[in-house]
Amino acid sequence: MAKPSAPSGFRDFLPLDLRRREELKRRIRATYERFGYEGMETPAMESLQVFLGKGGGENEKLMFHVLKRGAELARGLEKGATDLSNLADLALRFDLTVPLARYFASHRGELPGIFKRYQIGPVWRAERAQHGRFREFTQCDVDVLGSASMMVEADVILATSTALAELGFADLTVRLNSRPLLLKVVESFGIAPALVGAAVVGIDKLDKESPDVVRTELVAKGIEEAAASGLLGLWQSVQGQNETERLDAIAARTGAAGETLLGQVREVLALTPALPSGRLVFDPFLARGMDYYTGPIFEIAAAGVPFSLAGGGRFDELVERLSGTKVPACGFSIGFERVYTLMEERGMFTSSAGAADVLLAVPGADSARAAVELGLTLRAQGVRADVFPGAGKLLPQYELAERKGIPLAVIADASKIAAGTVDVRSLAERQNTGVAVPELAAFILARASARPTA
Repeated sequence: MAKPSAPSGFRDFLPLDLRRREELKRRIRATYERFGYEGMETPAMESLQVFLGKGGGENEKLMFHVLKRGAELARGLEKGATDLSNLADLALRFDLTVPLARYFASHRGELPGIFKRYQIGPVWRAERAQHGRFREFTQCDVDVLGSASMMVEADVILATSTALAELGFADLTVRLNSRPLLLKVVESFGIAPALVGAAVVGIDKLDKESPDVVRTELVAKGIEEAAASGLLGLWQSVQGQNETERLDAIAARTGAAGETLLGQVREVLALTPALPSGRLVFDPFLARGMDYYTGPIFEIAAAGVPFSLAGGGRFDELVERLSGTKVPACGFSIGFERVYTLMEERGMFTSSAGAADVLLAVPGADSARAAVELGLTLRAQGVRADVFPGAGKLLPQYELAERKGIPLAVIADASKIAAGTVDVRSLAERQNTGVAVPELAAFILARASARPTA
């Protein structure tokens, strides 16, 4: 009989993996909180109507729909309904941004006028499972709602780049553009409004495909050869330009139509101080995939990494689509799974903390109660103490501790505890050290703090 496994596109996490993932979340969370962001949560499921038509693009087609229950589902089936809207009323969230808009629309009266939030949690997309792409994965978002100031862009850029730099990623480059400005650039080549979206999708592939491949795709979608060539010619010309030249080239191309949008880009550049371990650059062909972006957009790349580590932008109309009230908003999302995988592959998790700081090894049944009591004493002093659930030979107990990543073992002999001194074994060095019971917690914590952490 074959061993049961998680469904395709979903994963189990072993304890070491989970400890590292939780440590990564904690470190990112700590950075966000230093910037004044507050945590929040939304349900895994939302009303189907919350998601439909909210600018999620292709992701809306990848939603996991949740069937109606009980009598409602039975009525739909009796009618022979084939339309999902008649059979499903809920969906698993495909990102954290649309639920944020619903959350803000629901709780606006209870939230500050300018709401700075972060959320780290799972999302679900019915994608074809393949290497590095999962149907359930973690997103890691930071957003500001309630301010139209370009200082918000500067803030989310700095918070996100700081988080990545502190994780150990060097030579970061934040690429900055404006989604509506890009549309103006595309339109300036005479591309029909109905084909502008297709042109943007093609442009978004230029970091993976050659201009010739993209040109062929654009023409196949109905864009005239001259327009496609002109658009890609502009893309090629700005590649070798400096910041000022790129800004001037796009200003000349878009004229008065792009003046305000280009002004926003210039303002973000002016407001953002030097990034930790990186730089901010204007990339007039950065596209991003979501249709709900209404202003500046951005992505972060790291030296030697062939894909972006984070992406985001301004989405001023999303809350309005749910509540009827316009609320300016902007956010950045770290690609948690990509970052985690890179850190594993590069050995950036130097040594994750084990399941506990110490295992209390029990040499005999007469020491069991003393071991349990010592465990309580140590935990009250901040030590993560695991008591072996049994008694007998010490070697199997040590082996269990090593397998769980626990660095120390205390031989919880009742007579020695009563006498005031116990042996502490370093499992890596295979050496015992006598430690006075009153000093035991401090000894263990000092050894734990000296260990490198993920």
